[in-house]
Formats: sequence, C-alpha cells, structure tokens
Amino acid sequence: MNKLILVLVLTVTMLTSCTQKKATTEEPHDTTTTESEAFDAFAEHFSETASFAFADISDRKVMLVSQETFGDNDTANLQAVEATLFAADSHGKIICLGSVRSQGSLYPVSMIDGKVIVGGHQFIRIYSIRGDVPELVLDRFAEGEGEELTVMNQLFFKQSTPIKFFKQ
Repeated sequence: MNKLILVLVLTVTMLTSCTQKKATTEEPHDTTTTESEAFDAFAEHFSETASFAFADISDRKVMLVSQETFGDNDTANLQAVEATLFAADSHGKIICLGSVRSQGSLYPVSMIDGKVIVGGHQFIRIYSIRGDVPELVLDRFAEGEGEELTVMNQLFFKQSTPIKFFKQ
C-alpha cells in the first residue's frame, strides 16, 4: 500500500515537472492575443447591462466599459455618455485607468488623434494614457466660455469619431 502511494506521488511529480518544463520552453504567446483573452475574461464579470468597446489610445489597447449607452443595439451602433477605461499593465494584469464622462448624447465619448475626448455645453477634455504602469492623463481642456472652448468644440464636432460600443 505504501509503495503504491509512493509510486503515485512520484508519477504526479514527474508529470507536473514535465508540464512546467514544457511551458517554459514554448515560444512566447502573442501579446495581442493574451490581452484579448484577458479582456474577454475580465468582461465576464460585468452586469448584462454593460456595453464594451476596444480602442487604441496612446498606442495602448484599452477596453472601455459603459453602463450608459444609447443608439441602435440591433446594429451594434451604440455610443456612450460615460466610460471606465481598462488596460493591461506590463505583467498582463488588467487595471482600471479611470473614468471619463460627457454631458449628454450630443457629446458621446469619442477619439481624436489616438486620444479620448469628452465634452459638454461648457467643457471639452482630451485624455491620453502614459507610463509603464498606465494611467489616464488629462492632456488638454477648456472650460467656461471663450475662444479656447470654441476651438475645442470645433475639434470635437469636426475631427473626433464617436467610439462604438457593443453588448457582450
């Protein structure tokens, strides 16, 4: 009986060590696939009402999650008023970068020159992502009234593209 247990323990140990050794000698996985798989697994933890989008912001793959979308769900033509941004750090761990919010459906969460832009009647904000440990950074903004807000509004309406969200 003791010999049988010893043989089973040795067999399991050998199989485990072979599996571990094989895993370390394989070629590295494509990081895009790994990020996509990580995002897909992470997205499963949100409620059924959540909508998702993927965007390249500041040359980094980002998942945006929104609970406030509007548009045509049948054609997957949804836009968002707010979104929380998530990205993978250097270890592949998904981290929350922060949230952005527009004032209403006239100003959906959008992209401009690889950055996120949001706005409202009295403000426009442009965000990028920086750092090895990614963080959401406010690059440019205009608030109140005046020429700068007028220029930023023109940027928003003439050059930005609304981010398209979808239901999981």
